Amino acid sequence: MDNSFLLDAMDWSYSRVNSFDQCPRMFYLTYLQCAERIDNAFAQWGTLVHSLLERYYREQVELWDLTSLYEKEYSKTVKERFPFPRLEDSYYERGIEYLNNFNGQIGDEGEILAIEDRYVSTLGGRPVVGVIDLIPRTKSGLIVCDHKSRGQWKSKMERRKYLRQLNLYAVRVHEVYGEWPQELWFNKFREGVLDREPFDTAAAQEDVDWFLSSIDSIYKAKRFPATPDRFFCNYLCSVREHCEHSAAFAE
Repeated sequence: MDNSFLLDAMDWSYSRVNSFDQCPRMFYLTYLQCAERIDNAFAQWGTLVHSLLERYYREQVELWDLTSLYEKEYSKTVKERFPFPRLEDSYYERGIEYLNNFNGQIGDEGEILAIEDRYVSTLGGRPVVGVIDLIPRTKSGLIVCDHKSRGQWKSKMERRKYLRQLNLYAVRVHEVYGEWPQELWFNKFREGVLDREPFDTAAAQEDVDWFLSSIDSIYKAKRFPATPDRFFCNYLCSVREHCEHSAAFAE
């Protein structure tokens, strides 16, 4: 089946391309079949903390109100249930712990140049979109910062894959500010850890090549097989109700 007419209308993002990399069937159901999507508790929890950080940096809320707002908004935002009660307790407490210890600054951030920087651009002739959580300028230079709800990395390879997103953002930063960032930051608020990576132009080019070649692969794909992972399929995939590999599948 030729999907070119659908793909030609797409704006490409890291999350869209990565969904194909993670599970071609998920990409197919989400973007080519436009299956109805559902959320999950992990994503909703991350959205809540992310939203509080955004509002703080936009000076819409005060530092000392963050924890009380988190407690007030938790049940309104995290409407899905975690797989296990102990997981919900753990995530809830991690949010309180992070916000209680948050001093209003991530790392050695200096002047904040952009907050939730939504952009539309092109890359390799493809239309691209993205949202950069935070762009600080420190004494050493520009920073690309992404708020992440992830816990510990499973492996160096997993961390390297997540750096693809920040390297794509770095290309946008260079386009706008005329200079490359000095560092890439993961603000891992679930762990309360700032994971820093020196920016490397060779790695960034490698990730641009991955991004563009993945889009080419999507255009060429005739089949979109599933790559099942029990936990992801059952609890995280947004189209899990439409895939037979999930316990949530509704025939």
